[in-house]
Amino acid sequence: MSSCDIRAIIFDLEGTLVDREKSRLKFLEEQFERFHELMVTVQRRDFEKVYLSLNPYGLEDVEWVYKELVKTLNIERISWKTFYNDYKTHHYRYHFPFYDTLITLEQLRKKGYKLGVIANGKSDEIMHVINAIGIDPYIHYVSTSDEVGVMKPDPIIFEDIMKHLGVTAEQVIYVGDCPLNDIAAAHAMGMRNAWVTNAVLGTPEEDEVTYKIESLSDLLNVCNQIERDDE
Repeated sequence: MSSCDIRAIIFDLEGTLVDREKSRLKFLEEQFERFHELMVTVQRRDFEKVYLSLNPYGLEDVEWVYKELVKTLNIERISWKTFYNDYKTHHYRYHFPFYDTLITLEQLRKKGYKLGVIANGKSDEIMHVINAIGIDPYIHYVSTSDEVGVMKPDPIIFEDIMKHLGVTAEQVIYVGDCPLNDIAAAHAMGMRNAWVTNAVLGTPEEDEVTYKIESLSDLLNVCNQIERDDE
């Protein structure tokens, strides 16, 4: 194995291993059930529709979203703060993998790759997500902004996971959906990358993308091609 062989694959979490849309729809469904007795004039479909219209891509300030939701639906018996505090308490527990997340990670482990995750956020919540979607048995190391002290796209968090996996940038494929935090950052580190095509978060610069994949299982074809090219 040369120093340029791919030895590790490092993943973003949300939108890459976690099905962001399925997860937040399930959260909204159950949040409505927790409070529906106090807003009997509001239907669940309207609650979900208004929330999603205010926050279509999950990128808006959630405090603002709930303020607007309460106004739009004329909810009088529940304050926006109650919804917001419920969000902070429960949202991180509602996470589901994509249909091919587990089988892809299993196959990559069988191929001998070291697998890692880089995620911005609190370590305990991130580990809860990792356990909730069932990927913990496949992951060798997780670097969180909480532990490292910086957030993606800061190079320090990428350096941290490479150190723990025992690899160099040239030996890594980084997989993510965010043009800035994932693709541009990995490219700047000298890593190959695989962009999970996602127009919601924008499009990376063409010269920064190594591979494009529509779903996680496409990564297996990428790895197979790299292995053939290295023979």
